Amino acid sequence: MSRLNIYLLKKACVTIGGLVVFACMVLLMERLLRIFEVVSNSNNPAGDASSMIINLLPYYLGIAVPMALLLGIIITIDRFSRSSELTAAMGAGVSLFQMTKPFILIAIILSGITLFIEGYMQPVGRYNYREVAHIVKQQSFTAALREGTFTNIGNRTFFAGTDLEGSAIGPVFIHEQLSDNNGDSTREGLRLTTASEGKLIVREETQDPVLQLEAGQTYQILNGRQLSGDLSFEKSAIAGAHSLNRFRARGDDEREMTSMELYANRKGEVTDNVSVEENNAMLHLRLSRSALLLILPFIAVPFGLNYGRNPSSAGIFIGVVMLVSLQKALEFAQSLGADGKIPPWLGIWGIIAVLAGFAAFIFWKSAFKMGQPPLTSFQHYLSHIQGEFRKKLTTLRTPKANAA
Repeated sequence: MSRLNIYLLKKACVTIGGLVVFACMVLLMERLLRIFEVVSNSNNPAGDASSMIINLLPYYLGIAVPMALLLGIIITIDRFSRSSELTAAMGAGVSLFQMTKPFILIAIILSGITLFIEGYMQPVGRYNYREVAHIVKQQSFTAALREGTFTNIGNRTFFAGTDLEGSAIGPVFIHEQLSDNNGDSTREGLRLTTASEGKLIVREETQDPVLQLEAGQTYQILNGRQLSGDLSFEKSAIAGAHSLNRFRARGDDEREMTSMELYANRKGEVTDNVSVEENNAMLHLRLSRSALLLILPFIAVPFGLNYGRNPSSAGIFIGVVMLVSLQKALEFAQSLGADGKIPPWLGIWGIIAVLAGFAAFIFWKSAFKMGQPPLTSFQHYLSHIQGEFRKKLTTLRTPKANAA
């Protein structure tokens, strides 16, 4: 690799890396509010929030990497053009394709990374995020102890006041729906527990919350009518997370399945949770997102070119709009394939084929025709249309002025 290519490679890597970090931080800001709301009553809010953020990173990396690659190449070429280094390199006989090789190398590496992120890290991370959220909601025992509110946790409804001195709470009311061994909640009835005072502690070994009650009574009601005695107690304890409901197994939908699992289930022989169309549409979508990165350098380099004394900065804006529209188009094609309206591969790879043709045309015109940069020509074309439109308006107004 020549010194020029190494120079471009370093510049592009720094820019792309910074954009990836910046994009992930921006995308996480909105989700952080919801995460903090979920873990606000958790026993270990810092640990649970960190776990949820880590599991979300693969999803946001899948969004940030294509955007960072496109913008990073555009910015690198734009700076290279503005400093007249591009003109000097071309004057020395270096072709535009030769200068594009470092960006192609970066795209190949990022394509492989994206294939792993989209195919394994994202589905596993999505499932782990949902599992942590499920556990946090069950363990948020303190949420039931807000003053003047009734809160449901599992088969229990809690009410607690906080008007007592110190750390004590009270009065406490607990409504518990009972069920038999078959899960029928109508046979066993319900249990009511009241106490004048309670204290919330956390076990050091397991970090499980425990509500210690004092001076209370327990009633059991059968069939909605029969009162099967009552039990008075001086002290009692209720564990908030003593029996957590186990979260479901991974693979409830196609977004939680890895690419290898989707490939194994492409004929619907592995699981019945996902239809064949949904399975294959998601598989093609993930593969297309990886292939997309291999095309972006051939679009980004022409978008970043600037010649002459009037450089253009439209490449960044048009590139962002194009990439966002492309991502939405791929998702729309995936939804059509998942619904069985079109073959799962047709819409997705049709869009990729059109994009590849556009990239080949715009790069060929920039690298071998040596005319104006594509966006500069586009701006001149728009200016020409605008001028013609103004002439038409002037022509239409002139006869009216003469008539007057």
